[in-house]
Amino acid sequence: MDNAQKAIMIGVGLFITIIIIAAVMLITGMGQEMLQGGQEQVSNISKSLQAQLTADFDDSTITGAQVVTAIKRYYKDESMVLIVKNGTTTTNYGKVTATVAGDYTTTSITSERYTPSGIGALSDSSAAGTYAPSTAKYKSHVIKIAGSDNVVGLYFEK
Repeated sequence: MDNAQKAIMIGVGLFITIIIIAAVMLITGMGQEMLQGGQEQVSNISKSLQAQLTADFDDSTITGAQVVTAIKRYYKDESMVLIVKNGTTTTNYGKVTATVAGDYTTTSITSERYTPSGIGALSDSSAAGTYAPSTAKYKSHVIKIAGSDNVVGLYFEK
């Protein structure tokens, strides 16, 4: 009789262990699904916020001072393409750059190293080709990924 009780106790313990393991796996699976859904929502909110912040620059005419302010606001952003075209000189001020098509879309973004001296050239009147006079007029455009509404940068053309 003593062996039968031990066998029953071992069986009950094994059964309880299996139930606990199944419950933990079920809870972990639900948690992963919730976490993935939350990450997707945060990503969508981030894209929407980026589009709202850059909407002011979508096909509008702005001053050189506004160009300098926009560059200073976004140049540290790891995902923003910032291109200023002064006549024949085109300069990238972002940490990434892109090949921009005529409709201000891109299909490829390339990582680059940011050089802090480049930002100063925007307000340095002795820097030929990169100086943005505060009263000059620039046409601004939002750079998007081709075929989508994802904003990846700003393009300013004097």
